[in-house]
Amino acid sequence: MSVQDVTDDDIRPTSLPVNNSAIGKAVAVLSALRSSRGPMTLTAIAEAIGVAPSSAHSILSHLLKESMVLQVQDKRYELGPQLFYLGAGYAGSTAVYRATWMELVDAAAELGVTSAVAVQWDDSFLVLNSHRAGRANVAMPFAGRVPLDASSWGKVYFAWSGAKLPTKLTRYTEATITNPKAYAEEIQLTRQRGYATDRGEFHEGVGGVCAPVTSSAGFEGLATFVVPLDRLQDADCERLGQALVAITARASLTLGDVGQVKFFGSA
Repeated sequence: MSVQDVTDDDIRPTSLPVNNSAIGKAVAVLSALRSSRGPMTLTAIAEAIGVAPSSAHSILSHLLKESMVLQVQDKRYELGPQLFYLGAGYAGSTAVYRATWMELVDAAAELGVTSAVAVQWDDSFLVLNSHRAGRANVAMPFAGRVPLDASSWGKVYFAWSGAKLPTKLTRYTEATITNPKAYAEEIQLTRQRGYATDRGEFHEGVGGVCAPVTSSAGFEGLATFVVPLDRLQDADCERLGQALVAITARASLTLGDVGQVKFFGSA
């Protein structure tokens, strides 16, 4: 089986407002490079952020000195290693990553699935890291963004974050639940068993399970196992869900949410 890739077409790209401050313009340049399919010319960058080429060149010169961008072939620009260094520091500092990641990687290897962790960022989830193990055949790019209401991720978010259920649900595939009443019932079922399921509701041919990581402060983020949909029978859903909940419940206890362990009935 070929690898199914949850591509940038399925994960919402980063989009930040442009303002006229020096920092705002620098962030706009970095955002344009992040959204690009490849290195960009000076002219393309200037057009993307709405400034003169001379202004874009000045911004790029400063970013080059800090290794936030690199100049490659044909005088084109791409993101630099400093951004990865800073971003990795952020990912590693989050509670959900610290409390779950190593155990998720081990479980993914044992189960032959793709694992990932994510936190809320504005109106979407930011994927902090992902790991494709064995015969998973599903790749999920880290640092991608997933809509808050997407499949099992959305069910977990609305079940544990306290956020109000949306009155209108986005259809991502033919399997997406768009009926508010049916969706509310899924949320209730998610709370009862401690994890949510996805049967091709966000990306065709891909399914999985998702569970929350909480702390004494509330919802911290989520962890997920993802597999090709043809591997996700009822027994597989339950097995993956229970394995995932065992990890997230321990993580939640570590972060101070003793209620989660009692709720899931696992230590």
